[in-house]
Amino acid sequence: MNVRNLVSAALLGLTLLLPTFGAHANAQPSWQEASGVMDGVTRDMLAVVENESLKSPDRLEEMMVEVERVIAPVVDFPYIAKRVMGKYYRQASDEELSRFSEVFKTTLLKTFAKAIVGFEFETYEIQPQQAESPEPEKQVVTVNVRAANGNSYGLVYYMLKQGDRWTLVNVNVDGVNLRLTFKNQFADLYQRYNSVTGVIDGWESQVSIKATGGEGESDEG
Repeated sequence: MNVRNLVSAALLGLTLLLPTFGAHANAQPSWQEASGVMDGVTRDMLAVVENESLKSPDRLEEMMVEVERVIAPVVDFPYIAKRVMGKYYRQASDEELSRFSEVFKTTLLKTFAKAIVGFEFETYEIQPQQAESPEPEKQVVTVNVRAANGNSYGLVYYMLKQGDRWTLVNVNVDGVNLRLTFKNQFADLYQRYNSVTGVIDGWESQVSIKATGGEGESDEG
């Protein structure tokens, strides 16, 4: 499964979470808070998915704007970008960190926007909280979904509370760690270009051509 398919599946799960949060009244309060944040995002994302006027290829930029409006308040792009850079983060200048964060953000937005064009779903089931998190500021929301094409996915969303705000910092799709997949891609590119700037240039060039990444230790929250 390539990165576009991974993100497509993750987006599918995000859209399917909405109707089920109220069913877990006995869940840990922090878990309810985290899933409640996803609830609000889901309501807005459903409106984007159902807007057929934005699904034509020549309106990709408009779709990206709408996707960003919905997910930007929740997805911590700078946090994820730093984790994707891995050990190379310490070698990067402030300018390189800022630039890669924006390039990575564009990668996800373009992938989300393209995924929505052919977006269809069938059934879903959110999983009850299995156990209380030992760290209340870190919560996991798990959901199983089935797409209209018959594909089934197990999705795990990793949420982190920073200050008074819950943020989405990683997604695991069918056992594949999305952030780790991008991290492996960054490391592979570094071996080719041997500099952070070279990686960013190469990554940006790829994003301008297509909204796909590389294929892919624990790297959860």
